[in-house]
Amino acid sequence: MTPLTLESGELDLAGSGRPRRDPRQAEEIMRAAGLEPLEPCRGSSAPWRCRHTACGREVTPRLSNITKGQRGCVYCSGHARIEPEAAAAVMRAAGLEPLEPYPGGSDRKWRCRHRACGREVTPTYVRINSGAGPCRWCAPNAPVDPDVAAADMRAAGLDPLGPYPGVDTPWPVRCRACGAPGAPTLGSIRQGQGGCYPCGRRKANESMRHDAETAAAVMRAAGLEPLEPYPGTEFAWKSRCITCGSIVSPRLGSLTGRSRRPGCKRCADRANGAAQRHDEDLAVAEMREHGFEPQEPYRGVKYPWRCLCHGCGTITSPTFGSILAGQSGCRRCADLRSAAARREDPERAAASMREAGLEPLEPYTTSMTPWRCRCTTCGRTSTPTLSKIRSGRGCKYCARFGFDRAAPARVYVVTHVQHGAVKIGVAGARQRNDRIGQHRRLGWTLYYEHHVPTGDDALSVEQTILRRLRAAGHGVFLTAAQLPNGWTETFDAARVTAAELRDAIREHQTAPTPPQPLTLF
Repeated sequence: MTPLTLESGELDLAGSGRPRRDPRQAEEIMRAAGLEPLEPCRGSSAPWRCRHTACGREVTPRLSNITKGQRGCVYCSGHARIEPEAAAAVMRAAGLEPLEPYPGGSDRKWRCRHRACGREVTPTYVRINSGAGPCRWCAPNAPVDPDVAAADMRAAGLDPLGPYPGVDTPWPVRCRACGAPGAPTLGSIRQGQGGCYPCGRRKANESMRHDAETAAAVMRAAGLEPLEPYPGTEFAWKSRCITCGSIVSPRLGSLTGRSRRPGCKRCADRANGAAQRHDEDLAVAEMREHGFEPQEPYRGVKYPWRCLCHGCGTITSPTFGSILAGQSGCRRCADLRSAAARREDPERAAASMREAGLEPLEPYTTSMTPWRCRCTTCGRTSTPTLSKIRSGRGCKYCARFGFDRAAPARVYVVTHVQHGAVKIGVAGARQRNDRIGQHRRLGWTLYYEHHVPTGDDALSVEQTILRRLRAAGHGVFLTAAQLPNGWTETFDAARVTAAELRDAIREHQTAPTPPQPLTLF
């Protein structure tokens, strides 16, 4: 019940000094709560004699309680003292016969018998007085009586082995026909299902069982001649195919079920192949229409067929089935079409290089192929790739970070006693972060260094020596974990000494080799 609001600025109790209410407004509040005043209001906290319009009883609620949302009739709310005779009359009017005296509280359970069904129930007076149903077993959503549930199970030929658990809960039972245990639900039994799986399978087999003569007739109708007595629907039956003479063992159930299978697999395969077989002239015409010239006779839809591709002139061997399925048939033509779809426009590629300050000196090939260009800033020629340029790189000579290939540089040899390793490397002649100093902090010792005019000269010396040692069978000695920067230029000091590296550097300076493309290891 929604609380009723008191308006301020009016009087309450006489002589209390608090605001007093207009008597007419108080009567309106009571009438709105279903109460008809029988006397003038004496104050919000004083009992006020009224008549409840719903039940007609005389009650004495307080105005303050009504404004707080409380109910005005103690009889209808169940809090009034009830006379035992009146309470029994209410129960009998609802179809209940009390089996014991009134328990003394409207919310206490009262043992009664429902006259309609004869069951003993324990409702409360307050629920019956408020209009609730007298019997939970007779309600529309009543639970199943355990005795009725047990009777239903016995009627289905099942003896319960435990108390009733619920309509949708498995109930342990024993089949009276075969003695097998089971756990069906009462709901499934009431829907007509059988509660015993072995008995159900037996009945199903009996319904599908054929006599020997009928079974033999079914086999002969399927083109099979039985070679042994009928074993049953679900067992293999040795027979001879009347068409091809093959010995087969199908089940009678597979020939009579919903998904009927052929009795002879060999005949079925032949029939399937004949249905899918194409005439050779039609197959050749179809291949020519797709751009292929057959180079051998047609063998079948699933066999590779050697053909000449008119698109690229190569020999390919697609299956006729793959051509009918829409495949290209030629791997090389497919790769060429895929590459053409992904190929960069040469004009756009050249524009990207020019935006980076590089003028192409040769036609564009691919984004990963070195492209010879001239830097418009320094005028030097380099071979960057389009992918590196688009990732933010530029002219290697104009770069303000890393190894300056246009500035003076040096080729060095360092050794590491604990690792037993020797290394060759390049570094700038004047660098803020000295590479040799970095190696020294990791335990390396400088053995030799040779100064050259440019970084390109240093790289040329290093790469020439590395190529020579790799060709001689000397592989990388250390790992990236042992030397994060420069591990690919390390060698076993027992096989390649620091003196040999020093002599190789000096030899390169005295007898220059023809220029070769640099390969950074």
